[in-house]
Amino acid sequence: MTSSAKAALRKQVSSTLRALTASQVATQSAAVLTQLLALPAYTACRSASIYLPMDGGGEVDTWPIVSDLFGRGASVAVPRVSGPRSDDMVMLRLPSLEEAQALPRTKWGIPEPDAESAAKLEDMTTAPDVTLILVPGVAFDTKCGRLGHGRGYYDHFISRQRALPRADGAELLVVGLSLSEQIVEAVPMGEHDERLDMVITPDGPLAYTSAADQAHAASLMAAGAAAAGAAAAGLAAGGAGAETAAEASGPSLKERIQLATGTFKYACVRLTPVDGGAPLLAVRSGPGKYHANVAEPIVGRFTSEGYRCEPLGGGRIIRDDEKKEISIYGHSVGFGGADGGPPGHGMRDHAEVAALVRRALPEYAVSWDPDGY
Repeated sequence: MTSSAKAALRKQVSSTLRALTASQVATQSAAVLTQLLALPAYTACRSASIYLPMDGGGEVDTWPIVSDLFGRGASVAVPRVSGPRSDDMVMLRLPSLEEAQALPRTKWGIPEPDAESAAKLEDMTTAPDVTLILVPGVAFDTKCGRLGHGRGYYDHFISRQRALPRADGAELLVVGLSLSEQIVEAVPMGEHDERLDMVITPDGPLAYTSAADQAHAASLMAAGAAAAGAAAAGLAAGGAGAETAAEASGPSLKERIQLATGTFKYACVRLTPVDGGAPLLAVRSGPGKYHANVAEPIVGRFTSEGYRCEPLGGGRIIRDDEKKEISIYGHSVGFGGADGGPPGHGMRDHAEVAALVRRALPEYAVSWDPDGY
């Protein structure tokens, strides 16, 4: 079933990609590089693995990224495939951008070292100092599932790299590079498919919950753990009435509802006064690798003002100031454990958040949906 579903999805996405013009691919590829430049793991990287793009292929053009990596003095390794088995792909370090650009093309139009040049290049396949793997794909989903071409080369390589011990606290980040048309609702995942840590799109990053993020989210939640039970019961029993009553002495709705213009992750946080008063909800949307990062400014501010803060979950919010529309959708992958929501830890759905947003921004039409993340 997974195999046939993957084949159908490959066919569907490939057809869409073939319709893209070179100009469209170039524009989106430039936007992907811009997003990478805002990623500390990229700008600090000293050793990266990256694919080289097919000539005229419907995928992110990585030549500008390769050029930027070399310009930063980073070590750059590219793949060479020698056979059909999943372990027949190695990563070879290239000396320079010029030598990368001079590589011969395979029958698929992919720049790749041939056997003669490969023998002279350093094999980085199991090098523990690689900290960034930039991965191609046919399609990706918003939980960082990846659909490749079916050979399993990258799944095998990623698995080997993730198993390597790393010194000095170094961490490996595995990132898919995606055109907008390659993002789909869900990628069928098999037993040996490696989920990515992040997917970079022209519109921003999509991040999957990692062990580090779960720990970070847990530390944020700990700030409100003591009040969680009582606060939850009070809010459930009192509903909007309890919320309204608590506002009389607490922060205003305008202070608690902070939505950035555009499409961003959002986090919902329950604020409980340390003196035992009724809880309030705060909502924030904005840039952030994970939902926990989006919640941090709220947690920091209101903790300092005497509130216990419990992040509940979230999703995504589109704020369109021109159309005066706000769309709330999806589920949190930052607070709901390894598989996220829907709709996240401690939230039934987006209804309560939508109601607060309507009150805070009455001039906007507000809608919500649990799907579409």
